[in-house]
Amino acid sequence: MQKGNEVSKAQAKKQPVNRDTVRLMVLVFVLLMVAALMLSGRLVLQRWFAQYPIQKITVMGDLKYVDRSVLEAALAPYMVENFFTVDLKKVKQTTESLTWIDYADAKKEWPNTLIVYLQERVPVANWQKNEFLSVKGEIFSAEHVQPDVNLPTFIGKPDQAAVIAQRFSKMQEILREVGLSVNSLELEDRISWKAQLDNGLMLVVDDKHSVEKLKRFTRLYSMFTEQQKQQLFKVDLRYENGLAIKWKNDDGDTDAA
Repeated sequence: MQKGNEVSKAQAKKQPVNRDTVRLMVLVFVLLMVAALMLSGRLVLQRWFAQYPIQKITVMGDLKYVDRSVLEAALAPYMVENFFTVDLKKVKQTTESLTWIDYADAKKEWPNTLIVYLQERVPVANWQKNEFLSVKGEIFSAEHVQPDVNLPTFIGKPDQAAVIAQRFSKMQEILREVGLSVNSLELEDRISWKAQLDNGLMLVVDDKHSVEKLKRFTRLYSMFTEQQKQQLFKVDLRYENGLAIKWKNDDGDTDAA
């Protein structure tokens, strides 16, 4: 009888091991079934998504400087996307990386269209020889784009851009009263300004009482004859109570006024 009890105890000890094995096998089977279902579902979704490819990209915005071929090349990879999975954030980042794009946004239009909204940088001046200054005060390079002859040119250090733009606006306001306009404006290291005007005249003025000095010049300029105006070559306003004039046909001497 004792031996029979020992056998029963041994069998009882084996039962938990068999039960754990069964549980493990069931778990593995369930996981395999779930994985198979997920894979099958993914393939079904992919086939379903493939029915709705992006077939058209519509670009909206008033574009003057953007190179269309460069823009098309940047957006081309999104033509292989589908309506449901195309990444609008990535489209925005791609287009905003282009030189002339200031802001971009994108949305989808059912069933196969990607709409891209673009806002160009607005240049207010040529910067140095081959860059531009935007309306936001950003200096940016524009490959294969020549300086715009309809814009003024600013020359100085990059961190002086905002100061130069402000000074240009003030000069324009004063000089416009006598029919003059600034073509280029340079801020030199000695805090003096060189302004090349649209009639070829060069003005030089320092920061000290510069507004009053410019107004003094315009009063004098308005009293010149047309012939005298045409002969002006350079006017130096860096004097406390006067100015110096260099004429086009003189021998290098400067007249003081």
